Amino acid sequence: MTPGSATVGGLLVRAAQRWPDAEALVEGTTVLSHAEAAARAAAVARRLLERGVRPGDRVALALPNGWRYAAAYGGVQLAGAVAVPVNTRFTARETEYVLDDCAARYTVVDAELAGRVPEVCPHWDVDELTAPGPDLGELPGLALAATDVANILYTSGTTGQPKGAMQTHGNLVFNAGTVGSVFGIEPADRTLVVAPMFHATGVVSQLVGFGAHGAARVFQPRFTASDMRAALAEHRITFFAGVTAMIQLMLADPGFDPADLPALRTVCFGGAPVAEAFLASAAERLPAVTFANVWGLTEATSIVTCAAGQQWRDRPWTVGRPVPGVEVAVNGDLDADPDTVGELWVRGPVVVAGYWNRSEATGETFGADGWLRTGDVGRVAADGYVQVLDRLKDMIIRGGENIYSLEVEGVLARHPAVADVAVVGVADELFGERVRAVVVPRAGQEVSLEELRAWAATGLADYKLPVELVSVAELPRNAAGKVRKKALAAAAPAASAPS
Repeated sequence: MTPGSATVGGLLVRAAQRWPDAEALVEGTTVLSHAEAAARAAAVARRLLERGVRPGDRVALALPNGWRYAAAYGGVQLAGAVAVPVNTRFTARETEYVLDDCAARYTVVDAELAGRVPEVCPHWDVDELTAPGPDLGELPGLALAATDVANILYTSGTTGQPKGAMQTHGNLVFNAGTVGSVFGIEPADRTLVVAPMFHATGVVSQLVGFGAHGAARVFQPRFTASDMRAALAEHRITFFAGVTAMIQLMLADPGFDPADLPALRTVCFGGAPVAEAFLASAAERLPAVTFANVWGLTEATSIVTCAAGQQWRDRPWTVGRPVPGVEVAVNGDLDADPDTVGELWVRGPVVVAGYWNRSEATGETFGADGWLRTGDVGRVAADGYVQVLDRLKDMIIRGGENIYSLEVEGVLARHPAVADVAVVGVADELFGERVRAVVVPRAGQEVSLEELRAWAATGLADYKLPVELVSVAELPRNAAGKVRKKALAAAAPAASAPS
């Protein structure tokens, strides 16, 4: 086998050639070297090709995180097919839509999930598919072009049916380069994969990106704070990527001792805003760790911007500067005034090829000039640091004034009695919309609307203060973990103040 110059399969083969004996995939007591991982993937490719899978065919993966997922994914890439990671939190109806929409040839499943996955196409048991076996020698996936599609990742469908973002081999190879250049990943690194493999972080940045640099990927199929903490220590994890709640739970454990994690050097957050108070507290508890914040989206492959270490500590409001080779501008205007607020557009090798079978949606989101309209509202500072203020669809307009829910959430999240919070707009006869805060109180504590308003008044203009309060045990989230703000807007308020 000889590596392709710009393919995901080529990265897999190159890692096997450069670091054959280094650990590549770890799950429980199973440890595969890079050479062994590539051999399993090649055997998967042979079986796929023998059953008629051809380059460009879609093969869906409905599996939990683990080494078998990685081997199956690698085999799909070496066969030249297109991987379709299926969100295992989708309902049967949502899963059926995805499988039908992409016209999958096979769906790879395990015994646990097989009964929940509609048989839109034949199922293929992952244990059978990933068993040891010979490869074919000639692997079509190594001869593909950078513009060929490697993955179709479906969005969570918060505003309608899920859309399949077509990520090319060139997209993934470029992102793998970013992982190396921005985070300095080397063969000695070990990352704990807690992000689901149907998310860009898990499959694109960790599985493909870290593997391209010879690093080990350690899988935790299901997240629990205690298991995560044990895995960080036992496997001497050097790089952790996840959401802030995961680290919050670990730091809140009275038995946690930072000395238990001597290997940990980087903790990277993404996917949700990070409260300034949490960043300061976490940095104090883990002084030897570099904290990083990234911003990205499926339609931009994975990583768009990054702020790390002191860069982020000095600017806790930022998601960082664009990674090398990528541009970010308000409404696509690179010369826009730094105070200009508008939709953040992205251009560069990270922008995917469009949406599968959705020409109209592709035209609305992807411009002919290469710009991707992200749907995020923000600004770009004179020194290039990007601030994300809100999603366009979540922005609240009260009496003609724009209110960014993320800004209000950031202030309310610092209240000592608040464990989690979301801010939404609800209809108001006089002002058009008013601000509602939906709060998850910390255990054993209560919070009143008056308290919240007084707390927020020190950092927010009066028109941004919450007028309604709803207290809940937990925030409702969709299959991708995003807060379902429409549901929060429909709930009855527990308390309200004059607007």
